[in-house]
Amino acid sequence: MTLPNFLIIGAPKAGTTSLYDYMREHPQIFMSDPKETRFFAYRGQGGDRTRWPVQSLEEYEALFAPVRDEIAIGEATPHYLIYPHVAERIHDLLPEARLIASLRNPVDRSYSVYQMNLRNQGTNTGLPYAEAIRSDHNLRETYADKLERYFALFPRERIRIILLEDLEGRPEAVMRGLFEFLGVDPAFRPDLSRISNPGGEPRIKLLHDLLAHPGLRDFGRKFLPRDAVEKLKDLRGRNLRKQPMSAADRKAALAIFREDILATGTLIGRDLTHWLR
Repeated sequence: MTLPNFLIIGAPKAGTTSLYDYMREHPQIFMSDPKETRFFAYRGQGGDRTRWPVQSLEEYEALFAPVRDEIAIGEATPHYLIYPHVAERIHDLLPEARLIASLRNPVDRSYSVYQMNLRNQGTNTGLPYAEAIRSDHNLRETYADKLERYFALFPRERIRIILLEDLEGRPEAVMRGLFEFLGVDPAFRPDLSRISNPGGEPRIKLLHDLLAHPGLRDFGRKFLPRDAVEKLKDLRGRNLRKQPMSAADRKAALAIFREDILATGTLIGRDLTHWLR
């Protein structure tokens, strides 16, 4: 039986897809396909199996059957940081696992989730951000309380916290540190030229809906060569444009996240006061 020995646990909209893609290139790392198994988030909860197909341990194990001689074996489900009881479930099955969390300024992360909901017709479609953040708890997700669940169960030396701004600003150093953390060759250099799964709002909504359709993505993953799938991803990214956050919305969101930013900085030993500016 082969199971992962490391997990990328989050956070959503904080660079986990880029991390997954960079790690998948390393010859000593095996990453699950699909990226997000969501196994520990939805295990045993039933529901729509077409949306959450990996619900049994046997289905989870099958994802790692292709492992050969890779040293690090992992998956990347960003909602593991968000959902309650996931830390306990991971610890019960994989008590020796190493954990990686990527954090992003929660104001920017919240606004990115809001934009994702808009383009994918999510829960707050049509609402201005200032109204949406008040009505949708997913836009108010904090870090400190959720990280504490993991720190309570896993030794700190087996948890690595990175910041999205570091991954974007000095990706080679960040990836070298993560490769060392996983015990694989730190000299390997993945292709860091592309940011995976970019955010923003569609220039052409119809094109976005087509490229983001689950049926097309499943078809591509099963039947198209990887370079063709990557070209479709690039086309989807080029069809998105950044819409800056207004100063008023940022000020209101900072008031919501201020305490958590300070608590998170203390918890992980990083000065995050620049997130408050």
